[in-house]
Amino acid sequence: MAQDVPSPIPGVEPSSPDSTPVLEGLERTVDRIGEVRSLADLWDLAGDFQVELLRFGGRLLAAALVILVFAGIYWVMARALRPIFERSRIQEDAAQLLTVILRYVVLGFGVLLALGQLGFNITGLLAGLGVAGLALGFAAKDTLANFIAGMTILWDRPFRVGDRVEIDGEFGQVKRITLRSTRIHTNQNIVVIIPNQNVANNKIINHTMQASTRVDVRFGIAYKEDIDEARRTVLALTAGDERLRARPGPDVVVTEMAESSVNLALRFWLSNPHTEVPIEYEYIERVKKALDRAGIEIPFPHRSLLVERLPETGWPVKGSAEVAPEAGSRETPPDGGKA
Repeated sequence: MAQDVPSPIPGVEPSSPDSTPVLEGLERTVDRIGEVRSLADLWDLAGDFQVELLRFGGRLLAAALVILVFAGIYWVMARALRPIFERSRIQEDAAQLLTVILRYVVLGFGVLLALGQLGFNITGLLAGLGVAGLALGFAAKDTLANFIAGMTILWDRPFRVGDRVEIDGEFGQVKRITLRSTRIHTNQNIVVIIPNQNVANNKIINHTMQASTRVDVRFGIAYKEDIDEARRTVLALTAGDERLRARPGPDVVVTEMAESSVNLALRFWLSNPHTEVPIEYEYIERVKKALDRAGIEIPFPHRSLLVERLPETGWPVKGSAEVAPEAGSRETPPDGGKA
């Protein structure tokens, strides 16, 4: 059992242990108003009130100075981070959110120290905030995971706004990066919103991070065809195309000797990596038409079907396939259907 602490001023009940010392003194002084019986008592009360008020005013001034100092620290840090955000090309809303988080963290710490200057017991307050933060963390763990992943993406920068990337099976151009999700516009003009947690945990293929990219257009020719002739036919398609880099120039290489074809690849480098998909589709069609005009065979799978007479039925065979009786027909097999 906690014992009552006697009041330093007679006739005044001790205050609760949770009250701050300065506020206790002011409260005790105000409570003494009802005990004034003479002018001397009034002067004593005024003196005590003045002392307590000056003490509280000093603490209040110190708390205000603490808040002003931390406000200045926030202002300096915000000014220092602004050019960093501009150089890193962070989205404006993400930069504003980071600034707001910095403001709450710095000013919140300053407010806690100011309350400590006023005499408040901030240990219990911090413990309560810790318990509340822990409960909030369990309740919003997915949101916090996306937030942390968003911070990682903004810091590591595996892609930027405008890049063409392949993430989580989706290919398109990055339009927006926030602290919760990444938005991609696909080639079908569909907006795909991917949570940053999925972005951070999956493989990211950035097709436009480099200044140029190589496109491989694969095709096959029959074994009887001349490889050099196919190479000359396909390379002629790239002549005069300013969208392709001259160095290194286009080439055609043999990639595989497959079961029914010799596989080759037309390789060329693009000056603008953002045109990879349309140019690749264009050259696939042009290669097919060029090989057809040159009379170069492009093999495709063949399947042969051999059907023999079935000895059990002895049904006649038309052409290369055995014919069964039509539905509703009264025709019977040679053995009279006794098999």
